[in-house]
Amino acid sequence: MKLKCVVLLLFGLIGCGGQSPLENDAQRMLASVRDLEEELSDLPQAIARYGEISAQFPHTEAEKTARARRAILERVQTRLTEREAVPEDSIEAFYEGVVEIAPDYFATLKKLGTNYSNQIHFTTRFAANTGAVQIKEQAIGIWEKQDRMWSRYTFRPIPSNRFWQDQLCKDALNITEMLIDKSFREYDRALSIINKGLDYASGEDVISRAKVYAAYCTFWQGETEDFHQGVTLAKEALSYEFLSDNNRARAYHVIGLCYTYIYQDSEDMAHLDEAIKALNEAVNIDGNMGEAKQLLKALRHQRGRVAS
Repeated sequence: MKLKCVVLLLFGLIGCGGQSPLENDAQRMLASVRDLEEELSDLPQAIARYGEISAQFPHTEAEKTARARRAILERVQTRLTEREAVPEDSIEAFYEGVVEIAPDYFATLKKLGTNYSNQIHFTTRFAANTGAVQIKEQAIGIWEKQDRMWSRYTFRPIPSNRFWQDQLCKDALNITEMLIDKSFREYDRALSIINKGLDYASGEDVISRAKVYAAYCTFWQGETEDFHQGVTLAKEALSYEFLSDNNRARAYHVIGLCYTYIYQDSEDMAHLDEAIKALNEAVNIDGNMGEAKQLLKALRHQRGRVAS
């Protein structure tokens, strides 16, 4: 019996736990249909292709998946025919209802996600400029809806999916910038959100920027281990090629802040020197960093006192 199993496997048959060529072909076709879920205009074609898989590959696992997916997309198609009758102020709720039918239908996710991202962009800036607590909470609520929606989606290694992974990190960055603004200074909350953004991120440019903010928020946690972690995150950000000069200066500023507090605990001159070195880099890149300049001046004075 064991010899028979080996022979079946060698010939690519389904016996003994193997997968038949028929199933392989069906799975490949099933994977290709996912590309038709990128745009709402391709929905009829996607439904038809899932029907073709069911017809061509009966009694396969792919056929079961295709049949179930076609049923879901047909429900989506039926719901979308009601779109024209929906008033503009109810469009968001309408598409949220469509997402509940198909939580992993990319065309609807990105349509609703674009709406959420635009809202986050404007509400975070308004909240930071005005200090309006209610608007701040509104912005966070929109981010939470965005996060809940996309957390149910399995991202694929394709450009459109990577774009949205990075967009989610940018949304988290907008929320973080708002929360660390002088009007709010909610560093704990900001750290949680920027870490979530990093979980999504794909591109080095957005990852590097997010790590600068994560380092800054980590510094404000105030424990010795946080200072060391802040240095690590800032140095990781600096290792990326695409980090802008503005954010490079911020990263060095964070390193200087962290080493300043590490030195206060350790009284190790090497830590004081690292703080001075990092702050020097920060002000050399951005001469308008007033806080970094003030701290650098104080540390240089302290270094001179210790040396004498």
